[in-house]
This record gives sequence, structure tokens and C-alpha cells, in this order.
Amino acid sequence: MFNKLYTVLLAVILLCSCSSHSELEKLHIGISAYEKSDLMVKLIFDDRFSPPAGAIGCCWGNAQKKGSFWGAEIPHKVDVEWRDYKQAKLYRASFKVQRKKAYHIIDELTPVTFASGRVDDDVNPFIIFGFGEGGEVKMWISNSAFAGVKGRILEEIGSAQATWEPFELTDEMFN
Repeated sequence: MFNKLYTVLLAVILLCSCSSHSELEKLHIGISAYEKSDLMVKLIFDDRFSPPAGAIGCCWGNAQKKGSFWGAEIPHKVDVEWRDYKQAKLYRASFKVQRKKAYHIIDELTPVTFASGRVDDDVNPFIIFGFGEGGEVKMWISNSAFAGVKGRILEEIGSAQATWEPFELTDEMFN
């Protein structure tokens, strides 16, 4: 009797400890930076996946550059590297993602209403990265790529302060 009860309790604990989420139907990834910046960004999720990021030049907290992925997961860890051409600095940072918080927010995402009055009921999550002028990097989860829509959620789920080293700007970088 005790062995059966123990086995059932162990199974329940294992089931409860497993994440209720893994793959998302669709996940949008967006990149933002400080106003009038000139950045080249590289992201690496969990040491194995590198979504395209590329060049970015504005709009903190808004997904200026974005891509969509099907069957993606919220990463456990993010490594970032970016060149700030205005500052001639190469920044690097790593941080852990608050996955539990992210999935909780995803479960609670609400529709957004655009200025035109159109309502988007089919809300897919956005993770948006922000790269600041002082080397800070933030990761948010949202239900919209841009501010200015009614009902927008923008919650931080990761951040770090990057280290940096100077690099020399050459003409080849701009050709």
C-alpha cells in the first residue's frame, strides 16, 4: 500500500514540476534600441539557436526589426553581442530568462485595439529586446510589436549590463 501511494505521489510531483509549456504555436522576436543608434546585433538562445537580428537604429521597447517562428520556445538563457557603430564599442552580455513568468504572461495575453478601432483577437506573443546607449540589454514579453495600441502588455523577463571593448571603425564596415 505504501509503495503504491509513494509511486502515485512521485508521479504527481514529476508531472507538476514539468513545464506546462514548451513549444508555442507562433513566437515573434523583435529588436529595439535607443533613439538614433547604429547597432549590429547577434542573439543566441540556449547556446544553439540564433534568430536573425541584424542592424537596428531606434525605438526602445518597440519591435522595429522582427521575425516570426513556429514551434519555438522561450529560451532559458540568452547571449547577446552587438556593435555600436556610433560609440565604436563591441558589447557582450548573457542573462537567464524568467521563463515561468513569460509563460504565465503568455497564458494571460489579451487582445489589443489599434487606433483604427480594429481589434486583434488572435494575439501571439512577442519577445522584444532593447539595447541601451549605456550597454544595458532588456528582454520583454508583449502582445504587440509597438506602443500606442490599447491593451498593450510589456513585461520584462530578462536583463543584463554588458561588458564592452573598443573596436576600430574602418571604411570596409560601411561599404
